Amino acid sequence: MNFLREYFIGDYLRSESDVLKQASIRLVFNVVALSVASMVLFFFVYLARGFHYQFIKTIVILIIFSSALFYIRATHSITLICHVLLLVSWANNNINIYLFDDFNFFVALLTILNILFAFHVLGSRAGIFYAIIHFIPILVHQVGKNSGYQMGKAEPQQLAFMEATITFCVVFFIITYLIYHYHQAYEVAKENLHTSVEELRTAKELAEEMNRLKTNFLSNMSHEIRTPINGILGISQVIEMETDNPEIKNYVQLQQQSGRRLLSTITSILDLARIEAEQKQLKLNVIDVNVLLRECIAPLETLAKNKRLQFSFSASREQLFCLSDENMLYQVVYNVVGNAIKFTDKGRVEVSTTRMKDKIFIKVKDTGIGISEEFLPRIFNSFEQESSGRSRNYEGTGLGLSISKRYIELLGGEIRVQSAKDEGSVFEIVLPAYKML
Repeated sequence: MNFLREYFIGDYLRSESDVLKQASIRLVFNVVALSVASMVLFFFVYLARGFHYQFIKTIVILIIFSSALFYIRATHSITLICHVLLLVSWANNNINIYLFDDFNFFVALLTILNILFAFHVLGSRAGIFYAIIHFIPILVHQVGKNSGYQMGKAEPQQLAFMEATITFCVVFFIITYLIYHYHQAYEVAKENLHTSVEELRTAKELAEEMNRLKTNFLSNMSHEIRTPINGILGISQVIEMETDNPEIKNYVQLQQQSGRRLLSTITSILDLARIEAEQKQLKLNVIDVNVLLRECIAPLETLAKNKRLQFSFSASREQLFCLSDENMLYQVVYNVVGNAIKFTDKGRVEVSTTRMKDKIFIKVKDTGIGISEEFLPRIFNSFEQESSGRSRNYEGTGLGLSISKRYIELLGGEIRVQSAKDEGSVFEIVLPAYKML
């Protein structure tokens, strides 16, 4: 048997890496080989007993099944053979019903076997198809028999004891093999699933550890860089106050401008690192939103006037209170309004506050360069700007909106954006309102 298996499916098995597919190949080979051996026995039984119809049927099936083995060896495919096996077995069932004029135990076993085999090897669609075509002849026979209709004119043939025994053993073996194969497939799938879950868990833990190490590194480096920058800025301020040389004053002012920009970048990186490490502690207090916005936009209004932009703040007539971290909310408003001014070269920037039911809305509207539809889904991603590389026209790290979004989410709110290229943008910060007792 091992020699035959190696001859017919050895190369096929070695070329197939899927363990379940290999098991299906072995199953089909074993079924065909067992069927060929059974047909050889039936050939001599029918020949000796003079059962001519079944003798002819056995020769045809024997030729088909023997050819199937060589087809598998030549093509390395079992799909067509599976269909042939099922159709031959289906035809054999119908012939047996005609010859015996009865739907007996063996026909029922073969029917169950064929349906199980179809579902297992060919899939659910093929399984349903073969279940239907097996059911219809049986139903027709039962209805006809109940109506008194006899299918054959001759006396029904009786299945020989040897044939019955062999058929029962073969069918029982194949059904047992199918169930065993199902169980093995289940065990393999369960083991693969367990392995995949363990690999995913390990990968998740590794990713979390790497993210923690990255966050700690950024936090430490940001602190180490920010400290000397503050020292440099302090010394430059002293130089500016002590010197009367206009050229030196100009150099010192440029130095302070660059230092503040670098300090702002380092601070943003440090804030992002703290958020990702979940180390950002909330200090919640009841805040008057209109008061905080006036304090926040006061220095920004000067920047807008320097760019000759129209700047307005329309505060809600009613007092708006929210439970929030004042520093976080201040930075969010500063980032969003600052961006509106930075990316607007002409026109206006409008800031307004309103309340609807239990929500507070802070709206920032500008007539700036806008955001393209392609970049809009990535507007809150860290380190991303629509213009990048040497072609970009505006300074920045691409962290302001990312940090703002995370801050607002920590505060239980959300931030929305509507924009179109060259038509301006509207940012809306939504916060839960706080009811004063």
